[in-house]
Amino acid sequence: SIILIPVQSGSVSISSCSKLIVLLIIGSMTTVPTGHAGIKTRFGAVQNDIISEGLNFKVPFVEDIKIMDCRTQKTDVNGESASKDLQTISTNLAVNYKVNKEKAFELYKTVGLDYEKIIIDPAIQEAMKTTLAQYNAEEIITKRELVAKQLEETLEKKLESRGIDVEAINIVNLSFSDAFDDAIEKKQIAEQETKKAQQELEKVKIEAEKRVVQAEAEAESLKAQKEQITEELLKLRQIENEAKWIEKWNGQLPSTMLGNDSSLIYGINN
Repeated sequence: SIILIPVQSGSVSISSCSKLIVLLIIGSMTTVPTGHAGIKTRFGAVQNDIISEGLNFKVPFVEDIKIMDCRTQKTDVNGESASKDLQTISTNLAVNYKVNKEKAFELYKTVGLDYEKIIIDPAIQEAMKTTLAQYNAEEIITKRELVAKQLEETLEKKLESRGIDVEAINIVNLSFSDAFDDAIEKKQIAEQETKKAQQELEKVKIEAEKRVVQAEAEAESLKAQKEQITEELLKLRQIENEAKWIEKWNGQLPSTMLGNDSSLIYGINN
């Protein structure tokens, strides 16, 4: 482009012209950083071509290049939603996303640079309400990873057509009403008490089984001993006792003597 500057003699110095030329040259260059996309506008109208990274040229005062960040970005969203069993749940979600370079110009054309506030955060809120409504409050706690995965899939469907790729969703925090928290606490206490009672019962059963086994063993022992007591064994024990008496006898007659045909009981003065 050739820019003609009318100059009246002596009104504009050569130095001023040089400065103007330098400004025009600088204004015709723009650098697009790595990981970004440049959107060219001409008189404010978005052009369909994407400006690549690096140094680019534009027509001063006619064209402009808007820079869009296409690197991974993070947004934190707080919200409330109702579970399947109508419990109120407060959530804090951390969402990682990035702008698709191929669709950056369309996103800028339809939304502008404030796309996070305009479409991403509302989409997260809607996806959160839709997903959590499919689970009971307790399931949201016990199936947290499954809920996060379904939430991510739902959000991807909402934002993909807008040129935004969802990379990850993390459920940073979940909080419930005081009534629900009390109910969960009571349930946990009841489960702990039930488990403790079961353990005590199991312990009693084991002790009872031990006593039964011990009693059976003692009964078997007594039975065996009884079977071993015979007439011959009794006579043998009597002979052994009499032998011990004879060994201890000092040759004196006992002061008392009782007897019958089968045995004698002696009183011994030791």
